[in-house]
Amino acid sequence: MSNTRTHQQNNGDEKHAAHGIDNPAAEAGMSRDVINIGLHIFRAGIRRYTDEEQELLEWLWGYTFDVLGNSKLELERALGYEWPFVYGVFTGSYDGEMGAFCNAIRELRQRADEKMPLVKTVVTERIIAALDYARDWSAMVTITGPTGRGKSYTAQYWARMNNHGRTRFIRVPCGCSRRQLATELAQKSGIGSAGVKKDILERRLFSAFTARNVIIIDEAGFLLPRSGRADALELLRDLHDKCGCAIAMIFTDVYLKEINNGPMADYFEQFRGRIKYGVPIPNRIFRGEVEAAVKAFTKEPSRALIEYAYTTTQARDGKLRTLYEDLRRAKDFAIQQNRQLAVGDLKAAVEWRKSGGVWPEE
Repeated sequence: MSNTRTHQQNNGDEKHAAHGIDNPAAEAGMSRDVINIGLHIFRAGIRRYTDEEQELLEWLWGYTFDVLGNSKLELERALGYEWPFVYGVFTGSYDGEMGAFCNAIRELRQRADEKMPLVKTVVTERIIAALDYARDWSAMVTITGPTGRGKSYTAQYWARMNNHGRTRFIRVPCGCSRRQLATELAQKSGIGSAGVKKDILERRLFSAFTARNVIIIDEAGFLLPRSGRADALELLRDLHDKCGCAIAMIFTDVYLKEINNGPMADYFEQFRGRIKYGVPIPNRIFRGEVEAAVKAFTKEPSRALIEYAYTTTQARDGKLRTLYEDLRRAKDFAIQQNRQLAVGDLKAAVEWRKSGGVWPEE
């Protein structure tokens, strides 16, 4: 009788898909478009390579699950290597020359970096400092502030710059449960979670994370319970305490107020005591932030352009995020007119937004 683990052939039945050359069996790590290599297999497999090669492979592993959606096809397109070769490297069965493959990873990393530029401001630098502290000291940190100030984008940028294979960026859904959070962490790590019991899944997480890892939780306020125990938050506490991994939680300021002063403030004391570094971002938008944003779209902006941009950020609907959106539209309009971005283009973009998307005639 043939074995699909080795022969990859199976006729299938009413409940199971047939396996053949076009749809190999998943248990051999070769299903149609899903990477079926366990994290423990990957870690054991790459030990045979040099430290530098392992560093690059860890980055590629994390990038594959975080950005490419665990897709073999997308990984093939991104690297220019076919999946059987990558599979051999990931499992440690490849023993050939690694130079060209490592260069392909470096080039992919460079392209990924270029797709996500960061405008450096006093706020983004403070956010990066907090994340650096979490990484360097395996600490629990918080980043809090109003919406539209670049908290999430900066954290995602930092995650990409600091080895996808070690950093997990999770944007939690509203009302996130402990099981949901565990599943999100598992999926971003390449850990099987479908049909796995909660206690087994958590044991897999505890064995996967170490002091080398950083977990970034965006919209951490969604982990707060309306009443009772904060089970999802306790999972983060357990990972921090048992595994030594760093935890960075990003809150809008209203949720941190609830932790500090709400009806469950006493319960949350155990979390407040673990927070070693906090960045509170003020509501006020600094002029330097605006100037940096404008210079990201035109190298030598006029003073009038900077002043108008700053004025728009002071309006009720003028968050910094909105300014970036307006600047993108303004630059597109200027390019259509074959000239440099000017204050009139930004004014037109703001009017377009406020009027519902209709450009003025003049």
